[in-house]
Formats: sequence, C-alpha cells, structure tokens
Amino acid sequence: MRRLLVLAAFGLAACNQVPAPRVDSEGMAAQKVMDAATTVYAECISGHAAAIPVGDEAAGSLALGILKTCKAARDDLLVKVAKFRLIGHPKDGQPMADAVAEASVQAIDDELRGNAVVTIVKRQTAAATVKTDTKI
Repeated sequence: MRRLLVLAAFGLAACNQVPAPRVDSEGMAAQKVMDAATTVYAECISGHAAAIPVGDEAAGSLALGILKTCKAARDDLLVKVAKFRLIGHPKDGQPMADAVAEASVQAIDDELRGNAVVTIVKRQTAAATVKTDTKI
C-alpha cells in the first residue's frame, strides 16, 4: 500500500514537469523557409496587380508582365522547393528535385496569374466606371 502511494506521488510529480521545447527537424525548417518564399512571391504578384497602371491593355498581358517582373522571387522559390524535395527524397537527385519544383511553382503561377487578372479587371472596370460616371 505504501509502495502504491509512493508511485502515485512520483506519477503526479512527473505530470508537473515541463517538456523540453520542440526542435524543428530539417524538413520542418525547410518548409518554413519555403512557405516564406511562397508568401514573398505571392505578395510580389498581388502587389504589382494592385498598383500597375491598367489602361486599356488586356488583363492577361498585364498579368504575364507582372509574372516576369517577379521572376527573382519565383527563382528563389524554385530553389527552396527543390531543397525541400531533396530532404524528403534524397535518392531522386537534383534533376528530379528541380523538375518537381518547376511543376509545383508552375501550378502556383497559374493561380497567381488568375488572381492578378481578376484584380486588374476589377481595377479596369472601376476606372471605366469613374471615367464614364456610370454604375455597373
């Protein structure tokens, strides 16, 4: 009985101990870096879409120009995605990591370009509304 009480006391004492802080693994750290680079790239495109002079030029053409303007952020993201891929699949090698990174970033490009087109069309519509003083 006494032994049982001592074990119970030790068990309760163990519950009050604070666990050691969690240390990110290499993959988790690389994912955070990759996520940050994705945010930088997305903000580059959305920021330019919100600020570029729209005029009467096609929204798709303007969006493609924005993608070219943000090429440095895209290239940085490509490197980080490839590095992340290599952590999880080291046997695949750099060429495969680069190919997967390109396909992944291309998928992001398509979505960001679509969002930029929508933003530009809204801005063009608002500008046309103000210019003609009509409501749409």
